[in-house]
Amino acid sequence: MKHVTKTAKTLVLLLPLAFATPVFAQNVTITNGNGGTVEKNRDCVRENGQVVCGTSTTATTANGQTVSKDRQRTTTSEGTTSTMTCVGPTGEPGPCSRTVQITR
Repeated sequence: MKHVTKTAKTLVLLLPLAFATPVFAQNVTITNGNGGTVEKNRDCVRENGQVVCGTSTTATTANGQTVSKDRQRTTTSEGTTSTMTCVGPTGEPGPCSRTVQITR
């Protein structure tokens, strides 16, 4: 669980990408100082009066443990729906959560 919480903190750094103007695709990879990586891919499709955006975020620790979060957001004239799937370091689906840490 500790790795998932650290990963959630890293995902907070990537949060602005989730609010970027929809385009065909955006991909970014960040490598931290200890060799871990976070890869985020985003793709949007506009058709038939709706926008469907999918994001996939995968974080890998320096020792090879991986966690991932996939989200699909669909926006129509009636509103927006969003679904998320998270997979923890054991490969089993788990709860998706977000941790925001503010320090002064």
